[in-house]
Amino acid sequence: MWQVLGKDTALVKLGEDWKERMSELAGEGPRRDKLEELFSAASFTYFYNTEKDVHAFIFELPSDTAEEDVQNYTRTIQEVRSLTDYPMVAFEEKAQRCRLVLTAEDEPELLGKDKAEGYSSGKIFQPIFESWSGQQPR
Repeated sequence: MWQVLGKDTALVKLGEDWKERMSELAGEGPRRDKLEELFSAASFTYFYNTEKDVHAFIFELPSDTAEEDVQNYTRTIQEVRSLTDYPMVAFEEKAQRCRLVLTAEDEPELLGKDKAEGYSSGKIFQPIFESWSGQQPR
């Protein structure tokens, strides 16, 4: 049986149950308000990498989010996380490896109709290739 922060769950619900459990642990007040602000502002993705046996909780914030806000969200999650002795994720009562990612960086699209100029042609890597051959970058 899977557990997230001490609550029984199914693997397919683990991400949403993690958010719900974090809100419960935060209680009423500023911590919960900060979490709810994060949950509404960010795009949230949970996935389980079965090959590496790692759970990932990823929050992608808008690119105009201030660095201070990202740090405050991170601090709030750490504070709430410290309120319980339960592991973030457990399977049959054995703690699992987890990663939590908060980012406000936009990565360029490498494929598709909105791809960034020069990425598909390898222009972005040209200085690296030229350094291998001893040429000066253009």
